Amino acid sequence: MNRKTRWKSMMTVMAMTMTLIALFAPVKMNIAHAANGNLALTGTATASSAQSSTFAAGKAVDGNLATYWNASSTSMPQWLQIDLGGLYTLSKIDQTFTNDDVWKYKIEGSLDNANWATLVDKSTSASGRTFSDSVNGTFRYVKLTVLSSASGYTASSQELTIIGSDEGYVISDGKTYTASSNLAKYEPGKAGDGNTSTYWAAGNGSLPQWLKVDLGSPSIVTAVEQHFKDFDTFGFKIEGSLDNTSWTMLLDRTTPAAGQAFKQAVNGQYRYVRLTINSSASGFWAGSTEFKVYGFANLALGKSTSASTTEPGWDTFKAVDGDPNTYWLATDAAMPQSLTVDLGGIGSLKRVEQNFFDPDSWKFKIEASTDNVNWTMLADKTGAGINGTFLGQDVSGNYRYVRLTVTFSQNSHWACSGELKVFGTPLERNLAVGTSVTSSSLAPGYEPWIAVDGNPNSYWIASDATMPQWIIVDLGVNSIVTRLEQNFFDADIWKFKIEGSTDKTNWTMLVDKTGTGINGTSSVTNVSGTYRYIKLSVLYSQAAHWACSGELKVFGYGSPVTTKWWESTSGVMRYYAKYYNQTFNYLTSQLDTLKSQGYGAIELVAPYPGAPDVWAGLGATDNYGVDTSLGTMAEMENLISQAHAKGIRIVVMLNPGYARDTAAMFLKAADDYRNNVYSKERYWFHFSPTPSPYERWTWSARANAYYWAYWGDNPATPQWDSNIPSYNFANQEWRDEAKKYLRFWMDKGFDGIVLDAPVVYDGINVSINNSSITDVLRNYDISSNAEGAGGQEMITDWHYNLLQDYDITNWGGSGYSTIIPAINNQNPNAIDGILKNNRDAINAVNGITQTPPSWEIAGVSSTKRLLEIATLTTMGTFFYLHNGQHTIDPTTSIIPTWPAADQAMLSKLIKAQNSYKALSPNGARVKLNTNDNNKYYAFKRTNKTGTSKALVILNYQNASQTITVNLANTDIGTSQTPIDLLNGGGAAAITSSSYTVTLPAYGFTVLGVN
Repeated sequence: MNRKTRWKSMMTVMAMTMTLIALFAPVKMNIAHAANGNLALTGTATASSAQSSTFAAGKAVDGNLATYWNASSTSMPQWLQIDLGGLYTLSKIDQTFTNDDVWKYKIEGSLDNANWATLVDKSTSASGRTFSDSVNGTFRYVKLTVLSSASGYTASSQELTIIGSDEGYVISDGKTYTASSNLAKYEPGKAGDGNTSTYWAAGNGSLPQWLKVDLGSPSIVTAVEQHFKDFDTFGFKIEGSLDNTSWTMLLDRTTPAAGQAFKQAVNGQYRYVRLTINSSASGFWAGSTEFKVYGFANLALGKSTSASTTEPGWDTFKAVDGDPNTYWLATDAAMPQSLTVDLGGIGSLKRVEQNFFDPDSWKFKIEASTDNVNWTMLADKTGAGINGTFLGQDVSGNYRYVRLTVTFSQNSHWACSGELKVFGTPLERNLAVGTSVTSSSLAPGYEPWIAVDGNPNSYWIASDATMPQWIIVDLGVNSIVTRLEQNFFDADIWKFKIEGSTDKTNWTMLVDKTGTGINGTSSVTNVSGTYRYIKLSVLYSQAAHWACSGELKVFGYGSPVTTKWWESTSGVMRYYAKYYNQTFNYLTSQLDTLKSQGYGAIELVAPYPGAPDVWAGLGATDNYGVDTSLGTMAEMENLISQAHAKGIRIVVMLNPGYARDTAAMFLKAADDYRNNVYSKERYWFHFSPTPSPYERWTWSARANAYYWAYWGDNPATPQWDSNIPSYNFANQEWRDEAKKYLRFWMDKGFDGIVLDAPVVYDGINVSINNSSITDVLRNYDISSNAEGAGGQEMITDWHYNLLQDYDITNWGGSGYSTIIPAINNQNPNAIDGILKNNRDAINAVNGITQTPPSWEIAGVSSTKRLLEIATLTTMGTFFYLHNGQHTIDPTTSIIPTWPAADQAMLSKLIKAQNSYKALSPNGARVKLNTNDNNKYYAFKRTNKTGTSKALVILNYQNASQTITVNLANTDIGTSQTPIDLLNGGGAAAITSSSYTVTLPAYGFTVLGVN
């Protein structure tokens, strides 16, 4: 029977109709909703040792904060291991020690209790008692290993909480979102980017509005979840569809309900899921911070296939292309025939479905394998077979290959498959997606992290054709790597190598294509080992293509980190080292103290030579040295190294905007201008014989001309500002030097940079800033703070990622604050709106705000100041202890005058923000209603992924108050004992959607919740 005859037959037409009906009819699944929440409660705990049965391993997972596991002695390391009893997709792990200390520990996950991937790495030390971290990946075993305690405490766990589910994963991640309308910068995809700080917002206030996600193919859906930006009474619904035409109700809130977060377990197969928002009692525009769909995707979709035989035109890939109108067909009626799908990695299988093209009595079997050699039966229909076209069967097990073997057709139809679907959870997956990437160079718009964005149509490209060029992928934690795929954008003969490392210093060759190279675009290599860093070095292109990577994929098992360090770390101590005579060695000696106080970073202001009398030494006399009053370059490098060894980040404040008028480079420039001699130094600066406006120019007798000094118009400090001549970004000579200057300092290993008011650099504009400053910095994937600048465009256009929040605090003169007047007036109700206008707007475009207390405002009591700091450290900002007037140092002039308990509380607040990731600079903040919003400020905080949550309640009154908070539909469980993140132990239990606490005058509580 040839294919023309088959196509013309009426049977085939009927088969097509039946197949379409089968594929597009809603499919109800028998998916058990069995395990969500704290999986440790039902796990089996073991430990390396226990002090006694009273402190046995199980006490760490009994849900009781009054009991705990304690090791038998202070010897280290000690471990606590939980067998969850099955595979679960994990989202968060909390660890609470019995004592507040500087701890070193790690948490690992395993599928088999033999091979371990790091989930949480605190091996460089972390300060605090309760730690909350997002994790990802599917595992059965979880192990806590305590490495040390700075105070010599015994290894312990008051409670080890493991949050996860066996109901699949977020299958909407990375999928296509569309909407009825959207505001610029608030696109539909931001509701599905895994970032609670970004969100979709409708383009206007009219209702209804809709948001829809296309899962790419029919998928098993187990739950849907919608998070609004604000708490309100909303009318909405969520529906599912297979064909984008006929819709099934999944969550019905068309009768409006109060809340902010709504989740509903469902049961069925859908390709499209749609949110329709009909009303908001407060008139909020339609929007979604996160619209998630949970379940099991079709792992076979688009994967590599092979078959025993294939009729031309009816290729094997048509059985996994998601199109019901196409199919694989064997070459004749001979039996058996087989079709094999390579899922691309090990997956935990949940269900298989086979769709034949022709209705018939079919006999067949479906098997699975991990190695394509040894096979396990999943569905055996070789006996009675099936009558029709469709088989759907729930299965279990971990496999990479799935094989369909057709053994019989009663009507002698040729073996075929309209669609072979394999639903499950990927275990072996591409760990590189969304991680941090650095590069040797980049072309603007082709940054290194584009090589791991999951989009094959985008790519990293080097700045020119010179070789070698490299990118380094940082997975964030040690991970089990099984396969590497490199995809070049251009077909060519490429020579390259890929190496792996755990420390970014010692490298192991994983892929060596430095000899004959490859001819084409793609390379796939199976590897084995545990690595954190993966380095691609491109050595040669026969056609002189620039080094590039369309996608560098790192397959394996682990919990890669996709949050930047400045999005999850806070507590910064700024040092005006030259002004206060603080040497590099002195700062190194302070690292242990800073760590014990909870600080996550330090900022080193202007370490280069330059007198401290002008803005604490921002004007440099030498751009490539360190001030001798601070020590040597080697001592500065040791400071950086020692800080990193203790898990402390180092940020440097540099100044490519202006120099000091005593600098040799400026004096040479003045001489060369006077003598009309060309030199690069002359064109670094801006001279003019007849300037205008005059207030920004300073006369130089040496140059016999005026020079531009932007800050020279300040009548209060003319002796300062006229002494710092501006560099001239209008000239290529300085633009080239600025790139060299920035690379010099970034190559020292700094984790971030602060630039003083780059928007007013002489001759600067967006294009020049990007090519001369931020494109250089983006090679290093570091924090970059445009101090003195504001607005979303500084993130989206100028490409900085951190801005000071001048709507909350400002410095200079008597200072400015939003929070202190609210405390004095005992009314915090306006604060959240101010945060929305700036902090939330900056976060919405993937930026972070930086905020210090308003120390310039004098006469503020310690209790009021702590309430200000409690607001700052919990609201979601990169908290600096101080970064305003360098003449004010609160660590020596203010804080030591506080009562000891208040000084201790300052440290507790800083520790809590760093240890409990719900309080991170990035993430959502949702204002919650209290019994009086004009007196109290309460909100829910989450980290970037939304998996770590905290409840913050602030009393802005000058007397003790009883405060009630509405928790209805906020994604905060109403039957739990929160953890007191400031004082340790359990807080008052949450037993309903109405939660009541009593707080002292100007008091606050910060609670870890699930």
